[in-house]
Amino acid sequence: MQSWKLPLRPGSRARALVAGALGLAAALVTTPSHAVLVEKVVAVVGDQALFLSDLHERSIPYLRQIVKQVPAGAQRAAAESQMNKDLLNKMVEEELEAQAAERAKIKITPEDIDNALKTIAAQRGMTVPQLVQYNQQRSGMTEQDYRDELGRQVLEGKMLNLRVRGRIRITEEELRSTFAQTVREERGQLEYHPAWIVLRILPDSSEPAVAERRKLASEIAKRARRGEDFAALAHEFSDDGASKDKGGDLGIRAPVKTPAAQTGKRPILAQELEDVVMKLEPGDVTEPIEIGDAIGVIKLVSRQPSHYTSFEDAREEMVARLQNDLLAKEKDQWIEELKRRTHVDKRM
Repeated sequence: MQSWKLPLRPGSRARALVAGALGLAAALVTTPSHAVLVEKVVAVVGDQALFLSDLHERSIPYLRQIVKQVPAGAQRAAAESQMNKDLLNKMVEEELEAQAAERAKIKITPEDIDNALKTIAAQRGMTVPQLVQYNQQRSGMTEQDYRDELGRQVLEGKMLNLRVRGRIRITEEELRSTFAQTVREERGQLEYHPAWIVLRILPDSSEPAVAERRKLASEIAKRARRGEDFAALAHEFSDDGASKDKGGDLGIRAPVKTPAAQTGKRPILAQELEDVVMKLEPGDVTEPIEIGDAIGVIKLVSRQPSHYTSFEDAREEMVARLQNDLLAKEKDQWIEELKRRTHVDKRM
């Protein structure tokens, strides 16, 4: 029978000793009536075991969220099962990192964790006791559990910094490209206020009649761009009865993929129209757009203000974003290297 040497880590020493003693007792028992239940091992990383009780203890904050957000029954059971798989993968990666840190003689001190607590508390405008209390109320984690979690994060940060030290180079072009992408992504979350003018094309219209409608739509768009009152143009020309009397005003809309749209709190535009509006700045007017049996001209009246006022103001955030992206890629590569060099046996 294959056996594993199980080094003891803080917090698991007593449980591992008990498990070892029970295992020995079970080996000496010769009759089923004296069988002893040994704690289940859910994974072995190198020569270190991860126990089911560790997994259950770490899962408490996640289970609280699942109970709040997922209906009871099959859906919740599936969510819990997936959570346990994801959490076990996370615990295996943390064990690989811990063993690598041990080999590199990298340690986390209580002062490291104290500093992390102070930093997070300051970012959230809290004192450390307030942060601990808030976290306990939100997740159910004790102060020691929270300190342990921060310790794992700080250790990972130290190891990644050691790995990439001197290798991260960020160019001005990368910063500006990241800023442009960030602004585009943010725009996809911002509510906006459009107005439109709709010219209907009657069924079986002749080609000259359709061409005439297109010409009128083009003239309306030009007049609106020259500064003519869009509402007045809508009153005069629009065939959309629902918005004509309101000057083409469509009210506040939410992008299709936002929670406000998906929960029905805000109305949306059709995806092909939203794609056009996303490229507009407030005050811009589109070229005529053919929409089924109609032609539309859309104006963006306003958009929810952006968090980003200028590239220079956002520079530090873009540097941090790029650094985090690079560190995430380095972490993935590092974990894969550790897995190739270390025996990993997951048992659930």
